[in-house]
Amino acid sequence: MAIKHVKKLIEDGGIIFMAYVGFMSQSLLSGMIDSLEKEETLEGISKKTSHSIFTILIEMTQNIIKYSKEGYVDEINLNSNGLILVGKTDDDVFYVHSQNIVTAEDCIKIKNIIDEMNKLDEDEIKQRYRELRRSGSNSHAKGAGIGFYEIAKRASEIKYEFTDMGSNKYNFNLTVNIK
Repeated sequence: MAIKHVKKLIEDGGIIFMAYVGFMSQSLLSGMIDSLEKEETLEGISKKTSHSIFTILIEMTQNIIKYSKEGYVDEINLNSNGLILVGKTDDDVFYVHSQNIVTAEDCIKIKNIIDEMNKLDEDEIKQRYRELRRSGSNSHAKGAGIGFYEIAKRASEIKYEFTDMGSNKYNFNLTVNIK
């Protein structure tokens, strides 16, 4: 999502609890969680919903930390590893949105995983998650490879988009609506 899309989200209404663009780190993630915990109290968000938001935020931020391709200069000329938004639409749907740069190879892997998940019902997602945890077949040097399934267990909808930026770089936008 380009900065112009973020502006459109704000203009279209709803509430954005948190928006961050730039370098991502584990300590920054901790700060984001602390900030959202305060919002949770102020907004009266249920424990189940807030737990889902936190889990999804953690998984999406870790994906940015581990997989973003550095050296990208975005539309406002800032070196940026990623963007994270947490908000609620006018229809009271909570969402977490992320944006980062990935390679063409990553696009194929991500697309295959999300397309597979989007075909499964809730029970099938949980079953697939358990299978992957037990087998370790998705494991790789950066983790267990089950983060998208962790997200899907808590999502009511997962949408994604890739935009070709040339030089084997793609802008990856992921929006997860929360149950």
